[in-house]
Amino acid sequence: MKNKIIGGLLLPMGALIFFIPRYIFPTCYYHGFHLMACSYMGTAEMAVGFIIMAVACGMLLSKSDEALRWLSLTALATGITVLVLPDAIGYCHSSDMPCNYATVPALQLFGSIVLLLSLTGMAISFRKDHSRNFIKNEDEREHTETMKKLKRQE
Repeated sequence: MKNKIIGGLLLPMGALIFFIPRYIFPTCYYHGFHLMACSYMGTAEMAVGFIIMAVACGMLLSKSDEALRWLSLTALATGITVLVLPDAIGYCHSSDMPCNYATVPALQLFGSIVLLLSLTGMAISFRKDHSRNFIKNEDEREHTETMKKLKRQE
């Protein structure tokens, strides 16, 4: 259940990161400016958004805590990548350019959300479920008592 919640929240974040540089808050190239660094940054962000969507689908289909842990680690790495890519590749620093006032801030917002969701997923995957352990120990105790009674009867 927890895999489905984290995956269900990550899937739209990945989709938003995928669609922001081209359709929601397009980079400068799609506003009629010539090809600049922000266009390459937008293309790279679209690839990272696709990876986030694939990780979210993996979370939706997985059932184990270990899968959630590894997929959350992957989502953590991609969330950091979303935050770092604009500075690593570059974008227009003029405040009049669309990538500066719309694209990059939106990507940083959704990258931060991906980062928080992945940290939450990792924390949940490491948490012990004590109610299951109690039931398991209770079942084991009943089983050993039953085995002792059977041995006495023989």
